[in-house]
Amino acid sequence: MDKDVGEKMIKVCQSLIKMLALSFQGFRKYKEESFREVEKVKNEVRNNSSELAHFLILKSSPYEKGKEWAKPYLSMASSLDRISYNIEGIVDRLKSKVQNQILFSDQAVKEINDVFQEAMTLLERLPDLILTPNKLLAQNIGEQVRSVLKIANGYSEGHEERLMQGVCTPKSSPTYLGILESLKGIIAHILEVSGKIVSLSSQSKS
Repeated sequence: MDKDVGEKMIKVCQSLIKMLALSFQGFRKYKEESFREVEKVKNEVRNNSSELAHFLILKSSPYEKGKEWAKPYLSMASSLDRISYNIEGIVDRLKSKVQNQILFSDQAVKEINDVFQEAMTLLERLPDLILTPNKLLAQNIGEQVRSVLKIANGYSEGHEERLMQGVCTPKSSPTYLGILESLKGIIAHILEVSGKIVSLSSQSKS
């Protein structure tokens, strides 16, 4: 892992962590202030992401490190951007949930809360992995990701059953599933970044 790239990636991760935490806060208790803060942090994420992308493009010049060097880093930067887009999707659905007075069942709230917490934990581990690429930590992240995605898929199936039983309403279904899919997207992209970090670390040692 290139030190300068790593520092810029950590800045992106730190702003993504803030953005996701504010979104989680907004899910647990809706506050306009939380979502105003999300907008501020969203700009911070975009600025940090742009700084990272600009640096990588500059270094991909044949007069610098070249395109092959930049490819895995650009791929990671793209995954971080997708995490941001997924968080934005969650925020949009939370706002719509309040505006349209959509209520979730207690079970749906617990499920979203559980996956949100796992996504937060996983995202918070990325800066440590960037700073000190550790194969064991990456393996732990991979195991946790696969476990959470399996649970989340089970939640989707359970939701369909509750829908048929009339416990959940058709009105709430797209919002619930949309938030769940966005969280799954965040978690999947964390796994992609984690895998590439370890791969780069292995290459540098060989």
